[in-house]
Amino acid sequence: MNKKGIILSTIIACLSLAVMSLTASLAWYATVIDHLSISSLQMTIAGDIALRVSTSDNLSSFESQLTEKDFNLEGEDLKFSPVSTIYQDRWLAEKQKTPTFYDYSYYGATASGDPNYGKVNSGFFSRKIYLLSDGDGDYNVGLDINDSLFTNDEEANLKRAQQLYGEHPDWGMTAQEIKQQLDNLIKSLRISILIPDTEHYNFIIIDPTKGPHDKTLFGGLLDNNGNGFYDTYVTLDDNRREVIYGDVNDRALAVYNKPSNLPVVVDAKPEFFSNSFNAVSRGNAHTYNAEASRNNGLVIAEEPSTSLAELNADNPKFSIPCFHNEPREIILSIYLEGWDLDCINETMGASFITKLSFKLLGRII
Repeated sequence: MNKKGIILSTIIACLSLAVMSLTASLAWYATVIDHLSISSLQMTIAGDIALRVSTSDNLSSFESQLTEKDFNLEGEDLKFSPVSTIYQDRWLAEKQKTPTFYDYSYYGATASGDPNYGKVNSGFFSRKIYLLSDGDGDYNVGLDINDSLFTNDEEANLKRAQQLYGEHPDWGMTAQEIKQQLDNLIKSLRISILIPDTEHYNFIIIDPTKGPHDKTLFGGLLDNNGNGFYDTYVTLDDNRREVIYGDVNDRALAVYNKPSNLPVVVDAKPEFFSNSFNAVSRGNAHTYNAEASRNNGLVIAEEPSTSLAELNADNPKFSIPCFHNEPREIILSIYLEGWDLDCINETMGASFITKLSFKLLGRII
């Protein structure tokens, strides 16, 4: 995770295609021959119309295609930076109409050890989209992973790697080795869908590269000021402790080791290779003991993301109810999860290609 923000030189992410010269596509599938897709920021329907799209719920506004003008993207800063859906349980319980994202620019904590996080309105893509079924009934819609794509933009990443190779021969890396670092960015990509309607309220986070044993924790130690040391705070009794950032059930359950009081030297690295996750502990600080803290009952929240394999199950975790001639609003968000360990400087400037396809799961009875 990079405190200064990750900027994608060529962001391949659906719906932001126009401004960024992107090549991804997003598609809702009605049948094999009836589909809605985005290509070069144009949505088109082929075959018999069964599903239309709009940025408004006005029935007369639904069309077979949309362009960047429909999303008012011109002049908008679409630079991506690490954000997170941490604390989502709070706004989900209130059935909030839009998702809330937090940043990690805050450094330090109060004397009680509690860090503060600010809500952000930039650094990610999030838009309302309305679906309208023109079919002969009501349908549940879900993600079609067999026609979805999440991959690196090989050409763009190689070009970026060659640029970095030319600018930094002192790194001692080949262009291909640099490209391998850039290719890891896709692992921090997330896509979320919120159905804000109170009756059908639902939310899902999709992690396209998540494996069966992968997990992302919404908390831990960080070096948010980039000095090479894990961040610390001073307690009311004048002890220096490491900050436990993130969603923690009870920081009073944290267990700390006594300071080593040994001199610690930071191994200075070029900014490209530094990140907030990898640092060292100060010799004068009480250091966080993760294992002892877990045994003492401290719990760090885990990101409730869904893998593509889980979406492909016989009973999918998530579906979007679409009723005949009734606009269905969804909030589609594309972002980089800041707590993912691949959301770091070494992936900054990378590009990826994303294609989402949706299909009818069956009639609503």
